[in-house]
Amino acid sequence: MLVHDRYSHLFTNQKVRGLLRIKNLQNNKVLLVMSEDLASDIQKIRFSLDLGTYEHEVLQQEYETIGLELFSIDAYYQATEEEDLQHLLEQHTHALKLQSASLY
Repeated sequence: MLVHDRYSHLFTNQKVRGLLRIKNLQNNKVLLVMSEDLASDIQKIRFSLDLGTYEHEVLQQEYETIGLELFSIDAYYQATEEEDLQHLLEQHTHALKLQSASLY
């Protein structure tokens, strides 16, 4: 897959909405987050984690303990304008649970 296909949300001036995934690469724990602007929110979340102000307390603590190199923040799912982000979040979180994924 070409970089611009996989990361198309980074190569456009238009806001791309969907779900973001924050993944702890050390223990594979995942947090899915709704986003109205994937590219912007990736930067905001990284900045918030770096400042120690991210809203998810457990994830923030792990980030501070093991460092940024062991965390990945990426677009998990690109949604259309018609798709309900809350429903998508519930649906994809449930699918991850069925796969026995470790979630925050």
